[in-house]
Amino acid sequence: MEISKLTSAAVEALQHRESTGKAVTSVTVEPTRDDSGWISYEDTALVTHHDGETQTLNIRDTALSAALEQHADDEAELGSVPTVVIPVPLPDVTPNNRVRCEEHSGVHIETVPCRWPHNVTADGDWPQVGHPYLVTD
Repeated sequence: MEISKLTSAAVEALQHRESTGKAVTSVTVEPTRDDSGWISYEDTALVTHHDGETQTLNIRDTALSAALEQHADDEAELGSVPTVVIPVPLPDVTPNNRVRCEEHSGVHIETVPCRWPHNVTADGDWPQVGHPYLVTD
């Protein structure tokens, strides 16, 4: 299975989680074996944030779970079902998106470093850094 299919499914699963205010860099899912010897993937994933902190995410009955099931079938044909680490790319920076944060003075054009949450504050009509990005807010 192509990583792009797993990435799309992981991004979709992340949109339904409670926001942590931290950007996600990857989603990791471990294989599991049941009593009959059937190998598949866990119903929970480990979400890794840009600062190294992690949290668990229930992926049962999601598009990610279905994609991993197909991935497990493909891998089993090759002889093993390894741990899957799915990189989560950041959305592109919107051109001329103006933000305000405590890291930089005043309202400024958003840059890639500015997208990592750092004590951001909303100010009037200016958005918070990370706000409208569901994966990174």
